[in-house]
Amino acid sequence: MKYTSQLAFIKTNYYQLLPMIKFFRKTRQNLLTEGKTEKYLKYAIGEILLVVIGIIIALQLNNWNETRKKQNLKNEYLVSLKNDYRKDTVQLSDRIYQNKKRLKVLMHIYPDSLSTSVTKPEEFISLFKNKFGKGLRVINTYNTNSFNLLISSGNIDLLDKQFRESIMELNRLQVFENQVSLGNRDYFFRFMSNYFLKYPADTPFNSINQILWNGIETNELPKDLMAYFGQERYTIERYLELSRDVLLQTELVLKLLEDLEN
Repeated sequence: MKYTSQLAFIKTNYYQLLPMIKFFRKTRQNLLTEGKTEKYLKYAIGEILLVVIGIIIALQLNNWNETRKKQNLKNEYLVSLKNDYRKDTVQLSDRIYQNKKRLKVLMHIYPDSLSTSVTKPEEFISLFKNKFGKGLRVINTYNTNSFNLLISSGNIDLLDKQFRESIMELNRLQVFENQVSLGNRDYFFRFMSNYFLKYPADTPFNSINQILWNGIETNELPKDLMAYFGQERYTIERYLELSRDVLLQTELVLKLLEDLEN
């Protein structure tokens, strides 16, 4: 593609030089007719030099133009990547904060409360109603459109080696975090679904709740709650560990982007 562009550029500039070349050619023919061989050779050499110089200038202009286009394209990618990573930073910071709050609650419940203060069946039922099945937010949705376009278009080579390696590492961390968190979340939801089949879900009506719990065997409820909260705690702790790695790498990439701008 590059050489095709250069040949087209040379061809265009050759046609622009054509009037001058025709002038030299006509002059040479006249000199040859008049028998002025020495002047004929000088004009012939001049014509060759004119063509060579024209081609060299054309190539330099074409290379400059191609370099300018690549730099503009590179700058567009850098701006898009910066916007994507800023959005990711906001999302990650919020998700980490929310999950740290939930983890703090879980650390109070498991194993402390379940092994000490919560001892009666009605206390375990109350704990199940108030703390069980509160949802899980451990899946990050990263803004990868700009990165994916860089890869699919082959324009990743426009970027400097250090920066290119940094965003490749960031993508690796993002993919790994998503895979692990998705697997842990799905396992946890299956875990939770089994308990909803075993114990009644809470409703806004206390009288109905009381009826639903009548006849429910609660001997295994303490053990089940221990397992449930333990699994939820592990899922969130693993999410926080991997998301912090992604956040640190994202901030590093943003710092490199700022350095490139200066």
